[in-house]
Amino acid sequence: MPQWYFTLVSLLRDLRKKAWDAKAALASGDAAAAKLANGYMKQDYQRIYELWEAQGFPLPELGNLWRHIRFGDAQDYEDMLKFDIDFIAANAEGHARAGQLQAPQAGFEHLLHPIVTAASLRHYHEGDYRNAVLDGMLALSDLIRKRTGLNADGKALATEAFSLNRPKLIFSELQSESGQNDQKGFMEMIGGAYTGIRNPKAHSLIHDLDMTKAAQYLVAISLFVRRVAEANEVPPLPPNS
Repeated sequence: MPQWYFTLVSLLRDLRKKAWDAKAALASGDAAAAKLANGYMKQDYQRIYELWEAQGFPLPELGNLWRHIRFGDAQDYEDMLKFDIDFIAANAEGHARAGQLQAPQAGFEHLLHPIVTAASLRHYHEGDYRNAVLDGMLALSDLIRKRTGLNADGKALATEAFSLNRPKLIFSELQSESGQNDQKGFMEMIGGAYTGIRNPKAHSLIHDLDMTKAAQYLVAISLFVRRVAEANEVPPLPPNS
């Protein structure tokens, strides 16, 4: 692994500890200690940002980490520990592994989201196309669950996460017909991916995957992962709503 990766992992490890410390300080009523830890977290984020930018990686892959550090309440630290830090670590590992691999015969790696790269690319290069696709879908499921806190699976997970009535994540906005179409369309495409891509591969060792078809599936899954990663969170409803 390249040196930038080890530096980033060290920064994320330190950031995780500070987030735990700040969360514990708030729980005990020690606002001064929480504020001090938050100041150190802002310094860590600046180093992470500079490192990410220097490598030329897409800045949206840093997710909501800065927003959660900046607001710095107990829920923000919880979100950092449950999602943000792991999200960036997965993206970093994907970039690091992609940089180590030889150029592919199909020439498609640059189209993969780092989360899919980390989950699937080794299987793909080993010719294990079934597990490459299945692990890509598993990574998509894990991301949806991390961002929403839901425990459902498959099409039910997609429907509950992206429904028009009570979505957990919004792809663009729901105030216009175009935004509603975006929401409904990707809800149905992601749900359909469970039905048409994951389920047939998961329930039988027999499959029709070859190098080209598996690559096409992984690119499609990468699109879904990117939309989920960039979607906006919906604040929880107040009690008795």
